[in-house]
Amino acid sequence: MRYVTLGAVAALALAAAAQGAILAPGVYVLGNHPDGDAQPPQYGMRLDELVNVTSNHDIFTFDFNNPASLMQMVVTASTIQIVGHSYGGRDIGGGYANDAYLGVYTINFTYNVGVGPVPGDDDIWDNTSNNANFGSVTLPSGYVQHLTDERGSYGYSIRVGNEDNDLGHRGFAGVSGWGWLDYVNDAGQVQPHIAAGDWLFTVVPTPGSIVLLSMGVMAAGRRRR
Repeated sequence: MRYVTLGAVAALALAAAAQGAILAPGVYVLGNHPDGDAQPPQYGMRLDELVNVTSNHDIFTFDFNNPASLMQMVVTASTIQIVGHSYGGRDIGGGYANDAYLGVYTINFTYNVGVGPVPGDDDIWDNTSNNANFGSVTLPSGYVQHLTDERGSYGYSIRVGNEDNDLGHRGFAGVSGWGWLDYVNDAGQVQPHIAAGDWLFTVVPTPGSIVLLSMGVMAAGRRRR
């Protein structure tokens, strides 16, 4: 699957060099963040009440570090795409419930409205109107739950980096990603925000990804001649 256009990658290569962005253009592997409120187990994404299984508040988390998972983030000049598959399910405290919701979920979310540098910092974020970007999570059953970003009162809907002080986010000294999500029902209506519905992950570069993307850009340029 081609997630980004080669032209967009080339544009980001120039933009990142000029702006000194914390992330160069390319593909990044995502992992669990060590400070999730609902851990254990650790997770990189949380979608409470994804399914209303019980009369209580049902917590669903997604273990990005599980051997069955591969979550990646593709960064271009104007987009952040989070895509892949993750093992997860209904968190019952210390582990997952062994029920129909335990398994591998397919996740695909694209921020293509409002992505840019954080003013005065090298982090990147999405800073635009609420519910401007969209994606989905596909359950092990095959049901597709549509999602949109939640800006709310936070001032942005996602941020990737290490905070203004460069010390990291919530105790993790490297690059993190954090943001909020809402459900969109089958009629296309955005539902009220449920806490917690959010990303909280760490970011690790895929070896050679930036080089490979750059080679793709150069190859495409040669083919056009």
